[in-house]
Amino acid sequence: GDCWMLAALGSLTLQKQFLENVLPKDQGFQEDYAGIFHFRFWQYGEWVDVVIDDRLPFLNGRYLSVHPRTSNEFWPSLLEKAYAKLQGSYQNLNGGYLSDALVDLTGGVQVQFSLKEPPPDLEEILRAADTSRCLMGCSTSGQSRRNIELRNGIVQGHAYTVTGAVKVPYKNGWKHIIRIWNPWGHGEWKGPWSDK
Repeated sequence: GDCWMLAALGSLTLQKQFLENVLPKDQGFQEDYAGIFHFRFWQYGEWVDVVIDDRLPFLNGRYLSVHPRTSNEFWPSLLEKAYAKLQGSYQNLNGGYLSDALVDLTGGVQVQFSLKEPPPDLEEILRAADTSRCLMGCSTSGQSRRNIELRNGIVQGHAYTVTGAVKVPYKNGWKHIIRIWNPWGHGEWKGPWSDK
């Protein structure tokens, strides 16, 4: 239920300067390790320092929350724990808004567009945002508890990280392409311009 936060986290990893603001440097398991980590989040107009211990929820050999891609990568799980502490509990991460998480991770201003009534220059807005290195995400409508995957590979009620927006030559014109990443780490677009 926290794909909205994970999609924001995925977007954060694309911009090192934002990631380093949330995850202060000089932390790790080196000498002087004290078993605690500091994270910073934007709350109500100021950066708030959240301190957590290094214990992660684990059951039957599996993480109960974010699980890293490799066995020695802990920062995503630790950051999620700090964000859960900021929000009051892990349970409070079950369902939320991608735009809220992006603001909490950057201190920036968020803008939302509905694809039901998009602005006429949406493609140009996205390309300009990508060129300006803005953090972007998108989400689909639907019930998030059901995880229904559509024929095109998109999941209803799910959040994604926007990792790029470009305009490419196609036939006798141009096509606007938006690349998204699924924070689950699996599932793939099966519609036009897919691998197959």
